[in-house]
Amino acid sequence: MIPRRLLVHALFALALLLAATAHANDSSFGDANGTIQLTRQPDIRMSKEALFISEDLVRVDYVFTNTSTRDLLVPIAFPMPPMYFGPADHSELTEFKLWVDGKPVRTERKLVAQLDGADVSRVWAASGWSSDDLATYIDSGKTPKGRKALPKDWFDPDGQPLFTLSEYFTWQQRFAAGKSVSIRHSYAPSLATGVPMPAADLIRDYAKDTCLDAGAQRTARRREREYGLEWSNLRYILLTGNNWKGPIQEFHLTLKKRAPTDIVSLCFDGELKRTDPLTFEFEQKDFVPTQDLDVLFLR
Repeated sequence: MIPRRLLVHALFALALLLAATAHANDSSFGDANGTIQLTRQPDIRMSKEALFISEDLVRVDYVFTNTSTRDLLVPIAFPMPPMYFGPADHSELTEFKLWVDGKPVRTERKLVAQLDGADVSRVWAASGWSSDDLATYIDSGKTPKGRKALPKDWFDPDGQPLFTLSEYFTWQQRFAAGKSVSIRHSYAPSLATGVPMPAADLIRDYAKDTCLDAGAQRTARRREREYGLEWSNLRYILLTGNNWKGPIQEFHLTLKKRAPTDIVSLCFDGELKRTDPLTFEFEQKDFVPTQDLDVLFLR
């Protein structure tokens, strides 16, 4: 049993990720990985969610149930992380795949621009700018040839964008009255990782957000070699599970390490149990997410 709250699993190794924090050009950072989203649905319940997380794969199996007496056609989106236009290396989410009731489903890509939480996609589209144009502007400070200037309040005084651009995978999903639909999606996650780093630096930057406790910190320092520690960090957006009707009736979380001696640490309001040398699991009925996941793998 692992104590509730400030949960830490330590079996020897190291990892990390934070979209807003890149350490240096010899490191890369990843964005928060996500799940399918929609506006709050009063009639559709998430009957089951089985979430599998590893450094190589994120896979989610859902069962959604239409609790109403009418068929519903609902637009659903899977948002990619915001595009990155900075100098450090960037780890992108890739290989997104979707199945509905066991059959692969094609999705459409939509570019979404957001400023202070507001959707400004129409203004962006009307400007004629491409994401390459934006990258060129950030590098040079000059409006690309043949383009009109974007609104000044879209940028800070240093010319950095205050808005985000994200690609969304979208599709229309039919939910029959009183029936359930199984949906699966999987992808290779966006990670923060890079060259080995000193244990002291990793502890300083990631221990608080991933609840790396004193024992795991001692293990990391003891296992540090001349070149430092290997690491990767993965964040996952879990709170969007609250957009469906009521709590998640059956929730199952699986965390998998690459090697038995890896350390895995995260803050989580639940009891994760070790089920084999590589795997930790959590199950709960009527689960209500209270925080997103920030997982540190140490090696």
